[in-house]
Amino acid sequence: MRFAIISDIHGNLPALNTVIKDAEKNNIDCFIFAGDYCISNPYPDECISRIRSLDKKFAIRGNEEKYLERLIGKDQSTWTDGQMQISYYCYQKISPDNMNYLLSMPEQMKIVFDGGIVLHIAHSSEEFIADCEHREWTTAKVAARYKNRRITQTSLRTDLYKYLNEDEKFQKILGELESGIYLFGHSHIQWHYKSADGNKIMINPGSCGLPLDCIDTGIPYTILDVSDKDNIIVEEKRVPFHVDAYINILRHSDQYCKANVWSKVIIKELKTKREHLVFFLRYAEAYAARIGDAKRPFSVSTWEKAYELWEKLQKNEKNIR
Repeated sequence: MRFAIISDIHGNLPALNTVIKDAEKNNIDCFIFAGDYCISNPYPDECISRIRSLDKKFAIRGNEEKYLERLIGKDQSTWTDGQMQISYYCYQKISPDNMNYLLSMPEQMKIVFDGGIVLHIAHSSEEFIADCEHREWTTAKVAARYKNRRITQTSLRTDLYKYLNEDEKFQKILGELESGIYLFGHSHIQWHYKSADGNKIMINPGSCGLPLDCIDTGIPYTILDVSDKDNIIVEEKRVPFHVDAYINILRHSDQYCKANVWSKVIIKELKTKREHLVFFLRYAEAYAARIGDAKRPFSVSTWEKAYELWEKLQKNEKNIR
């Protein structure tokens, strides 16, 4: 069996279609989706429909789906803040049928194939290896580590392997896991790791819809080729994607009007392949504290003013460099 592992689409339909097309060219038998299908890009409903159209697939929920679930039954007349505009937009865009499909997905999945091969699927690696990935390899920490540097798949893989090989907590947890293949996403960083005995394989396909691993050579997904326990091949793919053309589409979308600040931050992330949202949220929190605004979610005025000031700060720092 040949599997295409895809995660963190975040409403980016052109990116999803791009990796599906590439996977089909690579004779994929089945797709595995590891969550976060919505929020951040303007095609949440279309992404769900595209996944549903595939004949052979396994799919689980991500953390972004929980934001949508929390909105069910809420009074939409109260949706007047700035911070959650993107969630409101997504909720209102998704058809009831697709929403039911999305929220009916399991949070985890375990699949046992003939020959005893076991696939464990969850959205976050924390379900399998605690904080061993996210302790040092969040997108914010990766952006800080490789600040102002272009990196390659090879250099990222070398640095991450060194960390995992030397991390005692990770090696201990890995040793205690049952044999199998562990699939997850969430971090937006593509990587995989095989235990010394070859009995455990960790796979994160990265984010096809919003890659944030500082690599600008395409959008990621991963192919898993399984013949038997002794013949398992993991191939990390990066597929060319016309980012500038897509950003132009996003700028002319209704999302850009209805969730303008969020859309602008996402455009910065799409351009740079680096985390910006975490840093903006930190700035917004500090700005709100300075003006004595304790209201959460942030009001429209606080949200928009914080972005205006943060953007000026970003430009000044860039000019200094």
